[in-house]
Amino acid sequence: MPYRDQARVQSWVEQFRSEQHVDTAVDVLEKDFTAGPESGLVVVTLRTVSTVTYIQPVISDGIPKWVVTFEPRAETFDLDSVAVSQLAQDLLALASLCTYLQLKTDEALIASS
Repeated sequence: MPYRDQARVQSWVEQFRSEQHVDTAVDVLEKDFTAGPESGLVVVTLRTVSTVTYIQPVISDGIPKWVVTFEPRAETFDLDSVAVSQLAQDLLALASLCTYLQLKTDEALIASS
């Protein structure tokens, strides 16, 4: 399994951002503050909603998969059409980044075998 530490995940995020325009803030944190094979945690700030959103690697049936987590919200929110459009753009960028991280992980797995 490739070593997906904070530095590697950060380099993947930087590559993604150099290839695609992203309006949202994307930060790579050290998951659980311990280095290890699944330590990269990618926090994506949505522009119009204050929901905590992050992408993280998980192992399912021995296969690494990147998943998006939306933490629960305590309150509802209203958006006008412009804000809904921005949210849609942010979610598309989030999905694209998750797919990109999966691709990079799959490539690293093939290279290491």
